[in-house]
Amino acid sequence: MFTDLLHWFVHDARIWVTESARAHPIWCFPIAFGIAFSESFAGVSVLIPGFALLLALGGVIGASDIGLLPAVVGAALGAVGGDWISWWLRRFEAQIEKALHFFHRWGAWAVFFGRFLGPFRATVPLVAGMSKLEFRPFMIASLSSALIWATALLAFPALVTRIFIVSN
Repeated sequence: MFTDLLHWFVHDARIWVTESARAHPIWCFPIAFGIAFSESFAGVSVLIPGFALLLALGGVIGASDIGLLPAVVGAALGAVGGDWISWWLRRFEAQIEKALHFFHRWGAWAVFFGRFLGPFRATVPLVAGMSKLEFRPFMIASLSSALIWATALLAFPALVTRIFIVSN
């Protein structure tokens, strides 16, 4: 029973997922957008394992041999959207203390570097808004870090999957 389930998960489910991705590659954009948005939106980010889901999506993209760009754009826009809403909300106080210290030390750079540090990903934009960081430097830091973050999280597993799974 367990071996049948394991075989289905490793072999049959992989085939179903990769064939579905090949048949509907445009769905990578909204899926990546939703994952990155939930990962970057203060309060929701603790409920959604966005980092792991984006790595998995990158693996599916690599195994399906479909374009990476729609997913990168979707993830970057979703991350910026989550940041933007967090920046405007300014109301969460439980998670803010550490992010506030981090932001006061690094300023707009905290928005950039916070993208790559899980606990700060959703709270630093919120603190930036509370600290009245101007919108332009906030968006420059948010957009540039979102593009790098989305590309790294999706391209690495896509490349590894293409090299080690698809090529075999």
